[in-house]
Amino acid sequence: MDIKLVNRGTEGELILSGRLDAKNAEDVGNVFLQVADRFQNITLNMRDLKYISSAGLRILKKLYIKVRGNNGSLVLTNLAPYVEEVLEMTGFAEMFEIR
Repeated sequence: MDIKLVNRGTEGELILSGRLDAKNAEDVGNVFLQVADRFQNITLNMRDLKYISSAGLRILKKLYIKVRGNNGSLVLTNLAPYVEEVLEMTGFAEMFEIR
């Protein structure tokens, strides 16, 4: 998995590519939480995220809780069809703002 951070002042945009699964979920989660400590508002650009597992969903939920605790917002953008389908089937789509 590759993560690129774009600094937009009070917002950090993370551009994700590859797979978010059990192999890398812990490392990705650590990066997400570090970014949440730095930025109040976060956008996850998922245009090149090809796969997400249940471990990846748990990381997204942890990030959501952290950002909301900081009175910030978390937005998911450019979801690949498979990732969007997983979020919808698991009910996670209702948790996030998706653009």
